[in-house]
Amino acid sequence: MIENKSENVLNVNISGYEGPLDLLIELSKKQKVDITKVSILELAEQYLKFVNDNLYNLKLSADYLVMATFLAFLKSKLLIPNDDIETKELEEELTNRLMHYEAIKKAVIKIEELPQLDIDFFINKKKNEFLITNKLVVDLSFHDLIQNYLSIYERKEKLSLQMKKNIYFSVEDALKWLSRLFNDKIRSWENLKKFVPLDIKHLRLKKSAIISLLLASMSMARKGELKINQEKPFSNIFIKLIDKNEL
Repeated sequence: MIENKSENVLNVNISGYEGPLDLLIELSKKQKVDITKVSILELAEQYLKFVNDNLYNLKLSADYLVMATFLAFLKSKLLIPNDDIETKELEEELTNRLMHYEAIKKAVIKIEELPQLDIDFFINKKKNEFLITNKLVVDLSFHDLIQNYLSIYERKEKLSLQMKKNIYFSVEDALKWLSRLFNDKIRSWENLKKFVPLDIKHLRLKKSAIISLLLASMSMARKGELKINQEKPFSNIFIKLIDKNEL
């Protein structure tokens, strides 16, 4: 019978001996087990059941197959009577086989410690079927290009050109603003920019209003109605109403 004392370990119970197959072989080598009393049939039956239970672990099954084969070989040799010289040669041969078997087991352990494909590392199994290029290839004739251009041009929304009306202030507008001098009878010097209406916010319109005020002030100065003063170029311009009593 087989007792599953540990996972993936073959335990045998043959002719009164019970234990792992590895230990059975080692004991037979050291003559602590009478290998001639081991039943090959019992060993084969137990081993086949073990293989059937471990169908998905072929490496492990193959490992025990080597051990079982060696055990059967050892028994068959011992059952055949031989002289002392042949027996000694047999013992040396079996010792070499055991050493070879142990070396294989150690090699398997080292191989299993190596990085494994699709577990520890991966490779690109797909072929590079695409070629990346920066070269631009236009498969069109000159006639096709003209046709495409015309179709795009026809679909383009036509925009009408509209000229914005420029708003400028006239001298007449500035004279109306300066009329405050006469209505309020202001006699002090006043900054010309003071007369720009407060509702004019845009910078371009403010400049137009100042120019109109300057032209209107110069016209009034020629008529002797007010004085204009500027201390230096590009400085503020001041105006003052002329008192007729001072003339």
